[in-house]
Formats: sequence, C-alpha cells, structure tokens
Amino acid sequence: MNIKAKLDKALLGQTFENTDEDSLCLRYQSIAKMYAEVENAIAVLSDLKTKKSLIYYGGISSLITKTTNHIEKQIHSIWEDEILDKLHPEDLKKKQALEYYFIYFLKDLPTTEWKNYYTAIHLRIRNNSGEFIKLLHRMFYATEGDSLRLALCIYNLSGKSLNTLIHEKGLIINSTNGSTRPYNDFNYVDILSGREKEVLRLIAQGKMSKEIAELLNISLNTVNRHRQNILQKLRVKNSIEAYRMAKVLELIE
Repeated sequence: MNIKAKLDKALLGQTFENTDEDSLCLRYQSIAKMYAEVENAIAVLSDLKTKKSLIYYGGISSLITKTTNHIEKQIHSIWEDEILDKLHPEDLKKKQALEYYFIYFLKDLPTTEWKNYYTAIHLRIRNNSGEFIKLLHRMFYATEGDSLRLALCIYNLSGKSLNTLIHEKGLIINSTNGSTRPYNDFNYVDILSGREKEVLRLIAQGKMSKEIAELLNISLNTVNRHRQNILQKLRVKNSIEAYRMAKVLELIE
C-alpha cells in the first residue's frame, strides 16, 4: 500500500456525521476563493465526506495550468491531479509523507486544537514551458465533530526569503504561537531503530519470532516488543503492512 493509498484510507475512512449542515463548506469556499484572489494562489478545497474538490484559480494559474485565473472548477476527487502530476516525483513523495504524518500528529491532540496547525513545504513543479519552478504549499484542515471534514491546500510562488525558513521536507506549524515542528522531529527517516529494521527484514523473510530471537541472540519477549513497536510507529495493523510501508518510506532497502 503506497502513501497515497494510506492517505485515502485515513481520510476517506473516517466516520462523518449525518448532517445536511453546509455552513462549514460555504464558509471555507469563501476562504479558499479569498486566498486565490488575494495571494494570486491556486486554492484547492477538498470535501472528504463527499469526495469532491473545488479548485479556485488565482494569478499563478496561467504559469502551470491551462486554466486562466478567476475560474472555479469542481472535480470528483480529493486529489488535484492536474497539479500533482506536474510535481517533481521526489517532492510529491515528500508532500504525501508529510501529510500522512500530519494526520497522526493531529490525532494525538485534542480535536479543539486541530485547527491551530497547518503544514508548509516547498515543491518543484513544471511550468507550461516544461521548466521546474518552486511553489510554497500549505495545507489546513477544518473539522466536523471528531473528523477531518475539509482540506484546504494553497499553492503560491515561493519567494527566496522563504526558502531558508522552511525545512526541506516540510514543517508542521502552530498558527497561534508560531512554533514549528521540523519534519525530522517526528522521525520520518529514523522512525524505526536499527534493531526494529532487522526484525522487520526477518519477518519479511517468513521468520517466526522464536527464529528471530535465536538469529539476533535476543529474548522472545524482546522480539515481540519490537514487533509491537513497529506496528505502532508505522500506524499499521500487521507485519505485512508494516514491511510494505517501510519500503514505501525507504526506511529499509
């Protein structure tokens, strides 16, 4: 299961309230439109409940899309593929990984605090001339009950002064006090210890816990503890999913 599939499962698999209340959506549509107009941005508002998105095209639209500014378009997906398909593959992967961990970062907080955080990352995208230019991507969530209902993504041209402020692999930012969490602070690269990686490789080879204990000269209880830690750290339910996720995130070869 790749990162995008994990994001789909985490976002679209939520339990949403059965309500026809649309004031939240209308309010965020106005906000998205404002971002597009005031910042000359492309703003994408995705409704995770209906699995639809509204794209608002601001001034930069003519640089990277075939759509001129001041246009609104609805798509039947939470993914703005016309933009994502133009991202540098490495940057797309970084973006998706940051968003995947952002979800679980929020889940460890009270729901009342979720609105206080957003992500920021620099992305390379091909312009209409085929050259890579740098964008600043920010993402915010709006909640409905205990669920993430709306995702608002803002794409802006990235000024040189911003390049030194944002970590290469992105930040989680608290908008109420300006504090930041660099990407490495939530242990993407080193999320698994060296021993946990060894255990996971042996699991992938079909080794049972007792065999792993003998091969690594550790106790059976230690092996089982490593197995449990791996599942918890990678947010998966079984060892097969854990190995696949570790491969996708390039935690193991």
